[in-house]
Amino acid sequence: MAKVAVSNEGSEIIKAKLEASIRNMPNPSLLLKTKGQLYDLLDRVSKHPDIYPLSKNYKDALAGLEVSFAKPNDFFEEWYDAFNLYDFNRNTISSRDYGFTVLEVTQYGDFLGKVVPVKIEACPQKYFFFDRYGTLRMHSNQNRDGIDVMQQWPNKFILVQHEPTLMNPYGVGLFDIAYWIAVGLNGNFEFMLQFGEEDGRDKWLGKYPPGSNDKTISDLLNMLVQLRNNGVAAIPDGTLIESMKNTGRGSTTNLYKDTDELLRRKVEKLWTGTDLTMQVEGKGGYSSSQSGLDIREDAIEAGKRLCLSAVNQLTTIVQNINGMKVEQLPIRLQSPRKLSKDAAEIDQVYFGAGMKPTKSLLLKRGYDEDDFTLSTPQPPEGGETANFSGIEYDGLLSSFDDYRARLKKKN
Repeated sequence: MAKVAVSNEGSEIIKAKLEASIRNMPNPSLLLKTKGQLYDLLDRVSKHPDIYPLSKNYKDALAGLEVSFAKPNDFFEEWYDAFNLYDFNRNTISSRDYGFTVLEVTQYGDFLGKVVPVKIEACPQKYFFFDRYGTLRMHSNQNRDGIDVMQQWPNKFILVQHEPTLMNPYGVGLFDIAYWIAVGLNGNFEFMLQFGEEDGRDKWLGKYPPGSNDKTISDLLNMLVQLRNNGVAAIPDGTLIESMKNTGRGSTTNLYKDTDELLRRKVEKLWTGTDLTMQVEGKGGYSSSQSGLDIREDAIEAGKRLCLSAVNQLTTIVQNINGMKVEQLPIRLQSPRKLSKDAAEIDQVYFGAGMKPTKSLLLKRGYDEDDFTLSTPQPPEGGETANFSGIEYDGLLSSFDDYRARLKKKN
């Protein structure tokens, strides 16, 4: 009997489909798996009345960040002063909500003889995907593998990702996590009213004789339901029915309020890392709120790193299109709007000891060195004037050591 030769090549169609599925890294979002229309649903979550204020508040806290340089750089310092960093930072922070964001330079202009981006806009996330190598690609009808936007249009796109991994280049989006909380907040009132009504009703107990048939038992159950719903029912003489009072019944209004607050606290913790700021009444309310503000500042620091990544990419784009040396500039993002009470008190201790703030300290505090004039330290009231003439304040440590040495001589 003749043997049939068998080829191990397999189906080319199946291999092509497997290769295509590997090229297109699927989005691991749980919401995408259950609903099938991820970004449209996330857009709806962003407009939820309990979620939108938190997302907006987080963006507002970071939108006012300003760029400063540890080393002087005249061109970039002047350009960033003129550039619209407010909208740029707000668009960048949306990567925290969606997992990633893509910014596109849609308009170029001239600044001090160099070509610079003038208008940068956020692109819809649904237009993009990642391949198995983590490369950002744009969907295309002409190319099933998508278009590598960074290669096709260099110096035009900026990619910011929130907590990406090798297996999940799409990042972690807070809207994706908050979706089911939003569903609970939307349907909470109707569900809680129904649950409170059912759970809080008095219970009715009916007794039937042993050996009763199914019809007798069914009729008795119907009588109990009628009593529960209407409070009245026609029952045969001799039927035993008892009312069992619900002693643990609570207010439906309180039940709704507690559940609504629970869900809102979960949303608060997602965006700020804490729900302590919601506790403003009762014992420990003030201290809890202050601790919550400290944790919230840590969450804002995490957002600063997203903005710094975008600013570094934007700086590289300007360097590339103008033939400048491409290098990582020592950029810092700071908000000059406020100074914490603790930092101000610590500074006051050092300044009261006769020490002068340095340029480095002013930059850390969000000021420029020419924002105000440093005056000569005044001696404490009732104390002897110390002679600090000729001392070089080249650093905090040397100033402190010199001051301590003079105190020893006086004693």
